[in-house]
Amino acid sequence: MDNLDARSVFFVRDAERSLRFYTEMLGFSLDWKHEERGRAFVVQVSLQGFPLILNQIEPGTESRAGHGRVFIAIYTEQMEWFRRHVEEKRIEIAVLHWGNPTLAIRDLDENELFVWLPEGEIASFEAKSQAHSEAN
Repeated sequence: MDNLDARSVFFVRDAERSLRFYTEMLGFSLDWKHEERGRAFVVQVSLQGFPLILNQIEPGTESRAGHGRVFIAIYTEQMEWFRRHVEEKRIEIAVLHWGNPTLAIRDLDENELFVWLPEGEIASFEAKSQAHSEAN
């Protein structure tokens, strides 16, 4: 049996706004889009092979927005690309403890992308996160 084709789904308050955030701010690409009444309702975006579905809330799912979390591991051979991507896109990150120091990227609804880095790589991101916190 082959691997299952599985994707994470984040519920969002405004799929159009979230689509712009993921593509323009985080650098994801649009894979496909389902519209209702001329507006994005469910979309799939992806970055470096990681697909993510963004699903507009509706009656019955309103409380789900902002409760998503996905774990992404970055390996040594991916660090140069990841560091450059974060810097070029000016992605706001926070460093928190989730078993180990972890990068947290939050979307407009507070869904979380938790990123683990190779040992010793978190320090530079932690310094930038602290500097950003102190500036605000």
